[in-house]
Amino acid sequence: MENINIASVMMFLLMMLCFLSNKPGIVGVRGEENDLIEATCRKTSYPDLCIKTLRSRPGSSGADVKALAHIILESASAYCNDTYEQVKKLLNETKDKAMRNCLDVCFQVYDLAIYEIPTAIKYLESGDYDSAVQYANDGIIESDTCESSFSEFPEIPKSPLTDRNNGLTNLCTIVLDMINLLK
Repeated sequence: MENINIASVMMFLLMMLCFLSNKPGIVGVRGEENDLIEATCRKTSYPDLCIKTLRSRPGSSGADVKALAHIILESASAYCNDTYEQVKKLLNETKDKAMRNCLDVCFQVYDLAIYEIPTAIKYLESGDYDSAVQYANDGIIESDTCESSFSEFPEIPKSPLTDRNNGLTNLCTIVLDMINLLK
């Protein structure tokens, strides 16, 4: 009888161990850790970029979804500022009239985006998710406007800002996906 009770207790403990190893946030038997960054990023359009961006930022581990969205918006804002500076540099270096016209469009729209992304952060923090979505989406519109300006001039073979424009679009898309999780 005592052997049956010990066997029952051991079986119960083994089942509990298996059950707990599959719960988010708990280190499993295989040593895999399921965390909120990974779980949230897997629900976005660009999970690898999301994970890479968040893991590189202090304060992201242990953050909730709203805080993760805030961190991505901060990254988008810094990225936007860097792109703006790159556009200014390109404008100073180029003499080609068509290229200057395109870069001038990019300069103007990134000047707007520099304002819009921090505004999205303010709305996110206040809980006004619809306005946060609007301003984050403006970042996508601005980068698309910059990119499409180059297609208006066939003499320009390729936009020098394609990677930068795509980067901002991708970061803003991640934020939109995260905000949708909060709604």
